[in-house]
Amino acid sequence: MKNSKMHLSTETMNLGFVRKVEALSGSSVRRCFQCGKCSAGCPMRTFMEHPPNRIVRLLQLGQYERVLAGRSIWYCASCETCSTRCPNKVDLAAIMDALRKLSWDADGPSKESLVQLANRLFIENIKTYGRQYEMRLAAAFNLRSGKLLKDFMLGPKLLTKGKLKMFHQKNRNISEIERIFSRIEEMRKKGEAP
Repeated sequence: MKNSKMHLSTETMNLGFVRKVEALSGSSVRRCFQCGKCSAGCPMRTFMEHPPNRIVRLLQLGQYERVLAGRSIWYCASCETCSTRCPNKVDLAAIMDALRKLSWDADGPSKESLVQLANRLFIENIKTYGRQYEMRLAAAFNLRSGKLLKDFMLGPKLLTKGKLKMFHQKNRNISEIERIFSRIEEMRKKGEAP
């Protein structure tokens, strides 16, 4: 397999996107000098096609499409080992969060659309019920992902052990939860929240 060469020019570099990542994360990718300590300590590094230091390097070069097209940002466990180990105080965990947020907003070219789907359904459940309703979450996820029978054998076992409820009640404080979501939406419109 041939390695594809990266051609850098003002047309291929998108530094505006990098500035968005830096603003959302509160950390500068330009501070990284590629020592590799973040990647050496990352427990998820073996699953990533781009280890943490390479993600920062790609961002330094304005190559955000390569980052968003890969799975690495979705494998990050947000354990903050990379941020703790960085000698230049680059908050790589916050950068990964910012990349996931921007990928989510753009419905970007990420291969991990199922992760985005699960996150979206999780939040919808919280908005609707004020807590997690696992039966609905699993059913909606399986239906929308096209994996209808994925948990078919697991469901009855969980039901008989009392780990899964067939019916669910809304949280008593659902109006308070609705206010929280409304406040977050207002903050997003003002640019105060990611």
